[in-house]
Amino acid sequence: MKKILTTTALVSATLLAGVNVASAQTTITGQLDLGFKALESKSLTAANSTAKSYQTFTRESQINVGYKGKLNNGIDFAAGFSWEVDGNEAVATASFGENTYLDFTMGGTTLTISADHIQNPDFEITNIAGGKADIDDVIAGAGGGISLASTHKTNTANSAYSGHGIGLIQNFGVAKASIYWAPNRTGGAATADNTSDVTRGSAEAGNSQYEVLIDGDFGVKGARAFYYQGKSKSDVPGTANVASDLEGKKYGLSYNFGQFTLAASKADVTSTSNVDASTKTISAGYAVNKDLTVNVIRAKTNADGTATTAASTTATETLKGVNVGYNLGPVTLNAWYVDGSDVGGTAGNDGKAVMFITTTKF
Repeated sequence: MKKILTTTALVSATLLAGVNVASAQTTITGQLDLGFKALESKSLTAANSTAKSYQTFTRESQINVGYKGKLNNGIDFAAGFSWEVDGNEAVATASFGENTYLDFTMGGTTLTISADHIQNPDFEITNIAGGKADIDDVIAGAGGGISLASTHKTNTANSAYSGHGIGLIQNFGVAKASIYWAPNRTGGAATADNTSDVTRGSAEAGNSQYEVLIDGDFGVKGARAFYYQGKSKSDVPGTANVASDLEGKKYGLSYNFGQFTLAASKADVTSTSNVDASTKTISAGYAVNKDLTVNVIRAKTNADGTATTAASTTATETLKGVNVGYNLGPVTLNAWYVDGSDVGGTAGNDGKAVMFITTTKF
């Protein structure tokens, strides 16, 4: 599930906590995404190249618990966690890995111990009309697989933001800069309690990782720019040349002038098996009024190999889409149409997708 931001409190209470906390506030917020998705795909390997179509409803739901206030030394703090249940997924470790954090803020500086909380590249600056889904999410399932961007993680630039780690965020006013380190990049789960043994991440997935990101308008009205870079340590202690370090870069720019917005981004990744992949995305948006926005997007992904075979083939995928967003206050609506060529990097694996999504925040 992509990162969810919630702003409207369902429950808000002021607590007195004696000498340790001068004052604090507890909030419970949530978000529910319900959607309908229809796919049609056609592959050169299918019998008679017959197109296949199928439909489904989609669901993502999340509850967030937050607690913030001041320590008895005057430093601001915030702590919280989220519980996520999606569609037909079983309640498991991933259900409790979202947005877990303990933050200490001193002026413009925040120290965070967290998972799925610090600013990260798991967003698309080119998705001007907003909504839960990005273009690679919408086309997922065409031809029975996922997009090339998802396969090679160019959509997140191989970020380890969902792994538990420690980070520092500095607010400069015109931009926020952060640095983050996770001892195990492979997931959002921490080890149980305080008595568990320590298990390293697999060599292929990477072990520890650091990453940096800066994001802001840099003093230019209507503009937004960001740059991200991350790198993992994939070596196994005592074993030479098991796997290369996993790397990722992502950067983008958007500019709004009146009712029009233009945006572009690029992501480059290198896997532990030295497969290089790159995604370039451009888009244009038009705000019909304060509630209705129309956005056209084109994304092209290239890879010098498959997920498991380095430099064996040249894979290319092109996605073109239209996203219409309509704001109803606590509920937003998004309608997507995506046309994909060589989806997943497989020649002739073409697909089309239509998706309607409602997002409710409470």
